[in-house]
Amino acid sequence: SMDGGGTAAPPAQGGFLALRPSAAAFAALCAVVRGGDFRKGQGWAGSLIGPYWGGMTIQGLVPYYYLRVEPTGRAAREVDRCIYNNMADNARCRATPLADIANVHFTVCHKPWICLAHHEYDLCSWLHDRWFALRARLERRLGLPPPPR
Repeated sequence: SMDGGGTAAPPAQGGFLALRPSAAAFAALCAVVRGGDFRKGQGWAGSLIGPYWGGMTIQGLVPYYYLRVEPTGRAAREVDRCIYNNMADNARCRATPLADIANVHFTVCHKPWICLAHHEYDLCSWLHDRWFALRARLERRLGLPPPPR
């Protein structure tokens, strides 16, 4: 767990997050940030939501808002992280067919643009190959010369 335990709510994974708040909810989220009541070791408004890595950002703000400020829970849905935000960080995600993966979080597999040549997992090699293929297609469409790989 990213929070290390001892918090009132786990963080939202900021690597992939799809939100469509109402105008009122967006204004309220902005008001929380502008209010600035984030306390070191205690999180947002001393709630114990957010005293972890990324807690001052979207990773703590979203759980704080939807659990404490506006705890309606409506229209919330958690999606399969091996399809949306696959990090190749567990056996189930590494076994997910490439064709089923909609979104990748290059953490365990490293960012392909930093060109690390080693991959611990086959999925990382496949994801990097796919990323470079998409990049090459865009470069061709834009009339750019391909960089060396």
